[in-house]
Amino acid sequence: MTDQQLAEYEEKGAVTIDSPLLDEELDRAETAWDRLKASGDRPYDDPDYVDIVQHPYFEEVAKKVLRAESVRLWWGLSPHERPPWNKPFDSPREQWANGCHVDIQATWEDFQATPRRMRAELWFWVNEVPEDRGAMRILPGSHKPIMQHWSRILTPEHKAMLPRVHGIRPVPSEGAPACREHLPDLSDTPWLDQEPVPYTAKRGQILVLCSGGLHSAWQNEDTVPRKGMGTSWFAEGVRCGLPKNQRDDALAYHKELRKRLRPERRHIVPDNEDWVFETNYDPKWPEMFLP
Repeated sequence: MTDQQLAEYEEKGAVTIDSPLLDEELDRAETAWDRLKASGDRPYDDPDYVDIVQHPYFEEVAKKVLRAESVRLWWGLSPHERPPWNKPFDSPREQWANGCHVDIQATWEDFQATPRRMRAELWFWVNEVPEDRGAMRILPGSHKPIMQHWSRILTPEHKAMLPRVHGIRPVPSEGAPACREHLPDLSDTPWLDQEPVPYTAKRGQILVLCSGGLHSAWQNEDTVPRKGMGTSWFAEGVRCGLPKNQRDDALAYHKELRKRLRPERRHIVPDNEDWVFETNYDPKWPEMFLP
């Protein structure tokens, strides 16, 4: 990852970079992806799949993104699918309005810290991602005002509980876990009136994403699925918040994945539970409530 690509990530909250994986390695990765989708087996039981997550390149990219000497897996490599859409397609405006959200809550100070108190998310694509194959939509630069907003409004007690996984939307539905918490409009143009950018990619490329900014899934208009492997990292020494079910899943996943890594690569998986604490959608934080 070049300094220029890192600067683009910091400015836009997303950048697509090349990986060093050869065609043979990509073929093995895609075949493993296909096997796991067909069988429903656990990802860490497929050796070819494990070989991808322990590839040193991902760790090195995460170090650069997080400004860290040492990083660990927040979440292992999971197969992610965007299958062909089999219903009438919604308009782009409808898809953005229904899907845009942030996943990670962190302040601007968290993002600017060294090491960065944030999650580095690396989406590895094992097939092509043209615009009509459900390419992720991202609102470039939205992470900045959003994180600055959290810096302004959150209490010191709550800031100490970041970064955390906490899905927030501009217009939360009544059934959303975070409701009545929400993300207000922060400029003259409402979030839902702004146009996201489709982040296309070639096979073998990696989308480096800051999901503290607005982004959305998208309907796949192609006849083949979009095939991705999602992995995320944190800097050693940074504590991360997860809802209880996700915390339990991550700890169980790490325990099994660690057994299957090569001895020289086992350091990428946390060997304790100190890195993650429980932070659920309840109790809610009043300073984030809808007016």
